[in-house]
Amino acid sequence: MNLLPIPWMKQKLENIYDVTLYGNLYLIYNDKNNINYNIDANSLNNLIYNYNILIDDYNPLYIYLPLELNDQLYKLIILFKSLYKDNVYIILGGYKHNYLNLNELDCLANLCTIYKDLDSLISYAYLIDNNKAYEIFTSLSDTQKIYINPLSSCTISGITLNYHNKHLNPNNVNHISFVYLMDNTCNENFIDCYLKGLTNNNNNFNYNF
Repeated sequence: MNLLPIPWMKQKLENIYDVTLYGNLYLIYNDKNNINYNIDANSLNNLIYNYNILIDDYNPLYIYLPLELNDQLYKLIILFKSLYKDNVYIILGGYKHNYLNLNELDCLANLCTIYKDLDSLISYAYLIDNNKAYEIFTSLSDTQKIYINPLSSCTISGITLNYHNKHLNPNNVNHISFVYLMDNTCNENFIDCYLKGLTNNNNNFNYNF
């Protein structure tokens, strides 16, 4: 697992979504050389500690994960909740076009039939439009040389929902969005995704905005 602070992305999200966001934003992503991205409690705790992320009653942590759960992500949820208890909020997100005729509750109910006790671990689920997916992809490509699966962008956009923030001290909030890396950056899929983000009418991902 890799963890990366991206304070500039929070500013970009504020710009394209026209919202005010609070706290600190990080990406957590799998090592592209290890697609199973297994991680134990000690490794996860060290990863959080190494970035000086304080998690307690006054410093809550929000984790944004894709609705397309697998066994590894479910294990990650269990680890976060076992380590940080009620001070971590697990939020699942997806794109509406992947769940036609379903709402957030339907998606969560379907997942709960697969993963035991998931309903007691999840704080919130959301579905959003995918019109910002490629902008985020292109931004991360240009600024960090990180090439994510565009479908992972929904977890980055989740922070714009301001879930619970109105009840918190905004200076003490941390957000971590899980993303998948793209399997191969040297192909037509990468070029197509990059150009979609570059030419989007809402694109505003230069450093100076």
